Amino acid sequence: MKHTIRYDDEHQLLIQTINGFFTTEETKQFGSLYLELLKDKPYRQLIVDLRNAGNMESRETRSITNEMLNIAQFTDVVYVGASAATRMIAKVLMKLGSLKAESNFVKDMDEAYNWLEKRRK
Repeated sequence: MKHTIRYDDEHQLLIQTINGFFTTEETKQFGSLYLELLKDKPYRQLIVDLRNAGNMESRETRSITNEMLNIAQFTDVVYVGASAATRMIAKVLMKLGSLKAESNFVKDMDEAYNWLEKRRK
């Protein structure tokens, strides 16, 4: 898989990096990884690094992504480097309630860490 996901012990959160085109099958694989990596962890927070991301495969891919984020019970999700089109789609999904986590869009990782840290207080 050209995309990565890892648990950041220092900041106690998940970091997912999307590189290039993102398929429905990859979305499903991330869903099981979320649960595995977050087991017994104190926070349900995720940084999604989109700085090198391409398009999502389909509307189904977006729908399953939201479903996987909700199943993992993320409280906060921050997107780094999202394109204007991605931000627009995500904001619509948030307003429709299909994504339950509080979300934000930032330009860099420092801003992402700071936003998530403030959410814990």
